[in-house]
Amino acid sequence: MHSLSSQAMRPLSLSPSFTHSSRQFRFLSSLSLPVFHKFQTLPSFYKIYPKAPLFVRNCTSISAKPSSEFRKDRTQEPPDEKLRALRELFTKPGVNIDAYIIPSQDAHQSEFIAECYMRRTFISGFTGSAGTAIVTKDKAALWTDGRYFLQAEKQLNPSWILMRSGNLGVPTISEWLNSVLVPGGRVGIDPFLFSSAAAEELKEAIGQKNHELVYLYDFNLVDAIWKESRPKPPNKPIRVHDLKYAGLDVPSKLSSLRSELVDAGSSAIIISMLDEIAWLLNLRGSDVPHSPVMYAYLIVETAKAKLFIDDSKVTTDVMNHLKNAGVELRPYDSILSEIKSLAAQGARLWLDPSSVNAAIMNTYKIANERYLESIENKKKSKTKMYGDTNGQSGGPTGVLKTSPVAVAKALKNSAELEGMRNSHLR
Repeated sequence: MHSLSSQAMRPLSLSPSFTHSSRQFRFLSSLSLPVFHKFQTLPSFYKIYPKAPLFVRNCTSISAKPSSEFRKDRTQEPPDEKLRALRELFTKPGVNIDAYIIPSQDAHQSEFIAECYMRRTFISGFTGSAGTAIVTKDKAALWTDGRYFLQAEKQLNPSWILMRSGNLGVPTISEWLNSVLVPGGRVGIDPFLFSSAAAEELKEAIGQKNHELVYLYDFNLVDAIWKESRPKPPNKPIRVHDLKYAGLDVPSKLSSLRSELVDAGSSAIIISMLDEIAWLLNLRGSDVPHSPVMYAYLIVETAKAKLFIDDSKVTTDVMNHLKNAGVELRPYDSILSEIKSLAAQGARLWLDPSSVNAAIMNTYKIANERYLESIENKKKSKTKMYGDTNGQSGGPTGVLKTSPVAVAKALKNSAELEGMRNSHLR
């Protein structure tokens, strides 16, 4: 075969059907003579066979089938017992829902999570890192992105509908719910597994069909059917991240953060992102595979700080490390109680709606409203001192802003920069 002298021609190739005897070209792409208009002379291979006709293959008889049609027939598989058990809980007192959403995330909005929190994987059988499952009283659907279309087709049983997110004609979660539920339906979620911003967006979207978003605080429905087979939460010990790698000690980091609180007019901040907690406290863990983080919440006030964590992970070294930084320990599951307590004291909390879960945000909102009502009831005779507050008593409101820890963590100090460089040396 003759080489092509022009760069513009190199992407075009001849099919194996080209022969000297037939002198016929068959191009894989739709090629025709006008392609050559830019050349002063015809390309060398066209000069050799000047009378050779160009053929464009007729593809009208070829039709593409979705890969799902090539799966083996699994229609004889038994009914999905997990879906049946989950739906039985829909009518339980205190639940009473028409649909339930199971996201991939944990309570800290992590994409990669501990095995005990892989609820979407358990209920659907799909093991990809990203996806959202929805179960109604008669349907089950899973949304995932293009990385996982083939994997999901293989792993989902016939009870599930695969929604290829981003493909033309595929509805969003809210669009699908609005189309399959009778107006006025109740859509249940575990509020710990949705960021406040995501929950508010979903609530607004399904509200167009008068559906209600129901926060189920008391228990997760998937956990209820997972029962004893559910893996135990991780409890490996955490460790102190050496100062020579961190570059800045914890008291200095907390001092800078408290300055941000004062500037924003906030009395405390709720930090729920695991990487932010690990960075701020110079701690490292192994609760999530391949990630040096531990499951915890952190509340930093202007004068103290509280770490909410399973204390079985806390070694003596870590305990001394936290004590020297003025950080107290609290049980992991007591975070909502602490939020209520702070709101009852009139605390103005800094919360990042994109990362703080809806359970925390809603708990603070309700507790704060109760605090305002109590102030009104106690000081009705002094309402004028608060000015025109549209019925409010002038009490505290939350500071809804991006977490300042995310920005501080992104500004690497010299020790961190050196560590990043060294990590690439082999």
